[in-house]
Amino acid sequence: MSISSLVEKLKLRLPIVQAPMAGGATTPELVSAVSEAGALGFIGGGYLIPQDLIAHAEAVRAKTGRPFGINLFVLTREQSTRLTDPMPAWLTNVYHRRGLPLPKQPQALPIFDDQFEALLNIQPAVASFSFGILNDEHVRALKAKNIAIVGTANHAEEAKYWEDIGADAVCVQGAEAGGHRGGFTEQYVNQPMGLMSLMTQCRQSVRIPLWAAGGLMTGQAVAAVRNMGAEAAQMGTAFLSTRESGINRAYKNALFDVRRAITAHTKLFTGKPARMLINRYIRENMANENNTASYPQQHAYTQSLRSAAAQQGDVEYMALYAGKGVGLCRDMRVADLIDALEKEYLGAIGAEVPESNRKSSISYIED
Repeated sequence: MSISSLVEKLKLRLPIVQAPMAGGATTPELVSAVSEAGALGFIGGGYLIPQDLIAHAEAVRAKTGRPFGINLFVLTREQSTRLTDPMPAWLTNVYHRRGLPLPKQPQALPIFDDQFEALLNIQPAVASFSFGILNDEHVRALKAKNIAIVGTANHAEEAKYWEDIGADAVCVQGAEAGGHRGGFTEQYVNQPMGLMSLMTQCRQSVRIPLWAAGGLMTGQAVAAVRNMGAEAAQMGTAFLSTRESGINRAYKNALFDVRRAITAHTKLFTGKPARMLINRYIRENMANENNTASYPQQHAYTQSLRSAAAQQGDVEYMALYAGKGVGLCRDMRVADLIDALEKEYLGAIGAEVPESNRKSSISYIED
């Protein structure tokens, strides 16, 4: 491993990063449990106002002294506050058919610069960024606080941009990954590349450590991406089904439904490509894929629809973010999932599980 390895610097038990899933999945309980178990927990802070970001970090620190990270969306003030796109007529019809009142004026997202100041005050071990790239001033401020910088790339060219501005690592997000495409170049966001090809190209283009993301659900998959040159595996969907995850029971049940284990990229919920389980809302509106409001206005316009569905436990109108490996979700506590991943990983590389890490039993979620 290289001297600059964050896995070594943070003294991780396993080369595993919990993906920073925004929108409520990454509860303080989830993040702290992941870090406490020896992987790297991440707060998905993209939609959190500064006060809530600070509160989440304080709650994590109250539960663990281990390192954790925070992820933010790099959006301009104009992107976060622009509320001029009209609601698409087809979406208005969806609300009418569902018997729901039309949403009010969409709410602006938190301003990145305000979130960034909060992040500096929190001073997590790692900060990762999606949807955009930092400027030199941001990088200097993070380095002054000794906060490791991780970018997100959907193409080798984006990875090189992150290396050139001084990032400590870059998360290489393959097409198999659940959730939003995290890169910042529209061409590459809209033309997904599989993880294997993307890792190969990025490994030839940059020298900083790479975190591989995209459909990774098992310890064997962690070993595979390590063999491809990744420093760590970033796993999101694998942690969605844990007890500590913030998603509701209906969403979790959908993750385990083998009949639903089909995912696709869509802009229908948010205006930005995101991989999720296909449901009725997506099937019935596929023809409108290129007729949405821009991100984040489409996200705001569908919020009432999604909230009503969540309250009713109706997964047909919820945004069910999930990666291609969703069929391998496990109904476990975080600590037990990390144990299972460790056993699989060490078995794949021909190593023994340390005696101190062995557990006599596994606890499963009880309904």
